[in-house]
Amino acid sequence: MTSIATIPRAMTKRDLRIDLFRGLSLWWIYINHIPEGYLNRFTPKNFGFSDAAEILVFLSGLASGIVYGDLLRRSGFAVASSRMLRRSFEIYIAQILTVVLLLAEVSYIAAWQPIMFDHANLAILVQQPAETLRQVALLRYSPVNLDPLLLMVILHFALIVIVPLTIGAWPLALTGSVALYVLAHLFDWYIPAYPKGQLYFNPLNWQLLFVIGIWWGASRGDWQLAILKSRSLAVLAAAYVLFSFVITLGWQIHAIEDYVPGWLSRLIYPIDKTNLDVLRLLHFAALALLCWRLLPSNASILKAKSLLPLIRCGEYSLAVYCASVLLSFAVHAVLSLGWNSLAAQALLTLLGLILMSALAISLAAINRGVFSDLRPL
Repeated sequence: MTSIATIPRAMTKRDLRIDLFRGLSLWWIYINHIPEGYLNRFTPKNFGFSDAAEILVFLSGLASGIVYGDLLRRSGFAVASSRMLRRSFEIYIAQILTVVLLLAEVSYIAAWQPIMFDHANLAILVQQPAETLRQVALLRYSPVNLDPLLLMVILHFALIVIVPLTIGAWPLALTGSVALYVLAHLFDWYIPAYPKGQLYFNPLNWQLLFVIGIWWGASRGDWQLAILKSRSLAVLAAAYVLFSFVITLGWQIHAIEDYVPGWLSRLIYPIDKTNLDVLRLLHFAALALLCWRLLPSNASILKAKSLLPLIRCGEYSLAVYCASVLLSFAVHAVLSLGWNSLAAQALLTLLGLILMSALAISLAAINRGVFSDLRPL
């Protein structure tokens, strides 16, 4: 049994960087979910191998490691597992509820644009409602833009195993996670989707990023500070981020792509998102190291009023993500009517971001003084 003296000190203050970057990832995902929008050309996916999805998954694991790791050490497995399961079911219910709300939204829009059922991947739900709803409950079917939330549901139900294992035997947890990642790649393991194919975010691969986040969040040690302050690692990280930037820039400017050697192209392509290609994983790790190094948790900018909407969105990430799915599809439907000027795109995108922020700020006002944890997504 672990003695009290060996229990790491719990975090007593929220790390606003988690909320800030989680809020940014939600904004970027919302923008990316509007296919007509020119603003999605300025989101992270255009400047490196990884994108906002990696940010969201890692920070969810990080927050889970902090909150449930401390809870497990101090209150025991029963209390911690109860909290983990409760949060998992909250996300599960949110997934199902958002499917229903999206169906209602698309059904209304389809009165003018029947093709929107296909755009939303909801035609199968209209044609075979009973079976499709059963597959929704089994986490094998997801309409458009709800794939990240489906991944989160699956990963959070695994917390009840991952967190205790990480606290009790982190080398075993990390080794097992890496082994599953490698085997899933080698043998093409995946979870089948309904009605065909596989889940867009393969949980068997994406779990590695989630587990790394849990491990880092649940740990407290000087070795973490040493990693973050290592100049050698920072130089390597910066070099890799620059390499990734040049390669992705070549996807848009073919004159740059012409300078990429053929052997290098054959080595790195395809950079698979569904199965979390190792190049994406390394790119995110490099970015995370640089961001955490350059922005300390006590940075005064984190308290700037201008960042409050982003921080609140990150704090209430579940509700904001669900709202963003509905808002992004509504914007897509309006733009599809032909009102697709740059001004209309900018105005409607900004309106969605304002509504997402207003929702988060309202939830914070309602819950002020009641909840103080990191509310892992």
